[in-house]
Amino acid sequence: MRGGLLLLSLCVVIGVPARASAGRTYYGWLYGTEVMPERSVELASWIAEQNNVSAEDHSSETRWWLGPLIGITDQLELALPVEIAWDRSDVEQPRTNFDRYGAELRYRLVSQDPVDAPAFVPLVRVAIERSVVDRGLWIPEADLVSSYETGRLHALVDLGIYGEITSNDHHFEFRPGAGISVLAVGDLRFGAEIHAELTLDQGGNWAVAGPNMAWSHGRTWVSAMYGIGFYGIDDAPRIQWGIAF
Repeated sequence: MRGGLLLLSLCVVIGVPARASAGRTYYGWLYGTEVMPERSVELASWIAEQNNVSAEDHSSETRWWLGPLIGITDQLELALPVEIAWDRSDVEQPRTNFDRYGAELRYRLVSQDPVDAPAFVPLVRVAIERSVVDRGLWIPEADLVSSYETGRLHALVDLGIYGEITSNDHHFEFRPGAGISVLAVGDLRFGAEIHAELTLDQGGNWAVAGPNMAWSHGRTWVSAMYGIGFYGIDDAPRIQWGIAF
């Protein structure tokens, strides 16, 4: 699975068109603070792996998120994603499912006009998904994202909450992360980030840190991070990309 993810990253980078513009996010596991301009649309996607989470069942997962991003206003964006997941563990055989669908809103609290946009940018993200496999399961999410840009340096903090709720049970996680990204040459950036998923009610906590990269070219952008596990997991790579129309 790891080799396939790296090959996919290379194919995305090679296959994009040849006009330069800013990327949508510079990070792998962290949400950015840019949103689509009003009446514009982007097809966005990400693929993430979690390899050998050191809980009792040593689970692994690959998840593919795909959906359009729609600019409602210059500061409010709507996403309509679907998710496909592959997973396995010591107690379950590998399986692939059309796993979830839902909707999310991302609201940037300040202007993104090149003249008026401030260096410090806060964004609020809220999402709700429904499980396809377990009809009674709902997945709410919320993030408070803040970025700061000066010169070639971009820094970001992402504080997220994730939940799984049914009529007779619930599960919540705190998902903090932070990163930096530095413009190297042209539209190519390099940096580093940290991301953790910490359960509030049971085991399965993990955290990773590692290098990231981002590149934009015309209406297409790509970002990726190789997360090296330092607590509760072997590794967790993730790649994101998008094509604006």
